[in-house]
Amino acid sequence: MKPITLTYIAADQKLAAQIRADLETVGHAVVDDVTEGGLTVVIFSAESARDERIRGRITAALDAHQHIIPVMAEPVKLPRLIEDLPLLDFSDGYDAERLRAEIKRLSAPSAPPPPVSLTPARKKSNQQTAVIIVAAAGVMFVLAIIGVVIGAFVPPADEFAGVETQIFLTRNFFIDEALPRTTEDAAAFAATVESARPTVQPFLILTATGIALNSESTFYPRSTADATAFPATLERVSTIVQERMAATVTQRAIEAASITPTPTDTAP
Repeated sequence: MKPITLTYIAADQKLAAQIRADLETVGHAVVDDVTEGGLTVVIFSAESARDERIRGRITAALDAHQHIIPVMAEPVKLPRLIEDLPLLDFSDGYDAERLRAEIKRLSAPSAPPPPVSLTPARKKSNQQTAVIIVAAAGVMFVLAIIGVVIGAFVPPADEFAGVETQIFLTRNFFIDEALPRTTEDAAAFAATVESARPTVQPFLILTATGIALNSESTFYPRSTADATAFPATLERVSTIVQERMAATVTQRAIEAASITPTPTDTAP
């Protein structure tokens, strides 16, 4: 059986003697100090609830991860650290059977875990842990800054470029679908811009203007070199537009509107 720590003040000696005698009769070792692997019974009265020694024993039991059974000699408010614990009210008379049943329940393998409260010792431990974590984070931050400055940590430029390429080409593909290609498209372009999302409108207008000025605003292969590199370019585009982009480029190639042969130097 688990040893039982019985905590009380002199004014509650009569009830304490009854509890001690009853528990020792059924084989429990009843001690005055908090014992490892034990269980603590605290007798509360109006006077003991204010007693610093009682509060110290409660804190010691919590730090030792023990179950605590509050026993009420008279109605009183429990200390904050254990105010949520179930209690045994013996203000109308001691009930040995109820106490033994509660001890048996908390001693069983299926018993709930002991209460966890923020005692002074646990608060100090938490503060020390926080200091260690903050210090470690600070050291890692400083080392990271030094690593960047001396060139030990280099951003993955190729990966970033690949992501940006997908964004750029995917955006341009959707914009290109809305660009005017006939006189009728040009006449309706203002309405097309109006129906587009506000975030897309500037890109749509500037791209159409760029194409009108014969600039390279959207990417499609326009030379033999571009056509040769197009499969690699297509792989870097978002998968949601790959098939449509490939089909569009193929159609333009068939119409001889996308690819212009690059002159080849035939000199010996």
